Amino acid sequence: MRARGREVTRLWQAALDRPRWQQVVAFAVSLWALAWIVAQFVTPEEGPSALRVLGGLAERLGATGGWTDRLTAAWQNTWGGLAVFAGLLWAATTERRQLPALLGWVAVMLASERLGYRPAILVALATMVGFVVLLWVASLSGSRFVDRRPALLPRDVVRAGITAATLSAIVPLYAPAFFLARLSRPYVTQPPRLLRPGREDDGADR
Repeated sequence: MRARGREVTRLWQAALDRPRWQQVVAFAVSLWALAWIVAQFVTPEEGPSALRVLGGLAERLGATGGWTDRLTAAWQNTWGGLAVFAGLLWAATTERRQLPALLGWVAVMLASERLGYRPAILVALATMVGFVVLLWVASLSGSRFVDRRPALLPRDVVRAGITAATLSAIVPLYAPAFFLARLSRPYVTQPPRLLRPGREDDGADR
């Protein structure tokens, strides 16, 4: 249990430690996804679409004009296969490449305009799990060790799948986690930084 807790904590830290431009994008997508998910439970009988939720957020920021209604009407007549694409994007998420998780959430929210909230989420999850299981089955018939060429190893496939699922699930919680991390930073005591050899007397020489 402790090992799992440390792994989740490490992935949380990896999700927060992004390039600045990705932090901005992740914050925006996280707010959108979180508002969309919460809206499904607040008004389950209506189930507002992701674009209508985005329109509501835009109106609160002073942006009006009915553009979300036009986008909603357009997306409702399109193909709902974006949910499959969303699941593949989630499966492609790694610690170093977390942008696919963000794009996957955008894709599943757009797919929900045609499929609905639950079907879009279920199709995306089924696609991600099915892709990982397919790779795991393929790894059973391959080499058990890496020699001169890349290979699928069952344990590594499962580990990569869990990492992808965790980082994708973190996306809606990124905005509140980012806010709490920045809010609590002045109150958290950081461990001492280790000085590189030869740097101990830098301060004394100046």
